[in-house]
Amino acid sequence: MYVANRLGYIFPNLIQFYLSDLLAVPVIATLSLWLMRWLLSQQNFVLVYWQLIFIIMMCSIIFEVLLPYFMERYVSDSVDVLMYLLGGGFFWKVMNKPSVLLP
Repeated sequence: MYVANRLGYIFPNLIQFYLSDLLAVPVIATLSLWLMRWLLSQQNFVLVYWQLIFIIMMCSIIFEVLLPYFMERYVSDSVDVLMYLLGGGFFWKVMNKPSVLLP
């Protein structure tokens, strides 16, 4: 979206301000899941609820508390925290499944 904005394309407000927040937790959790499966050599490994809660809390603290405090570019927004929670719920229900290896 950053590149598109720099090229002059403006997205609708819902996409412009909240899509990246909605996708942040599923992307981070998926990368974490891949890393854990690789480190543990267990393709059926899934994240447990406290690991997902940790990811949601860290996104909320880093992006909504720390970065706005230290950098003017970032703005704290409680709706962003809701987007992290919704993204976490989506990951938990849809994406956090054991890997299916084909024969």
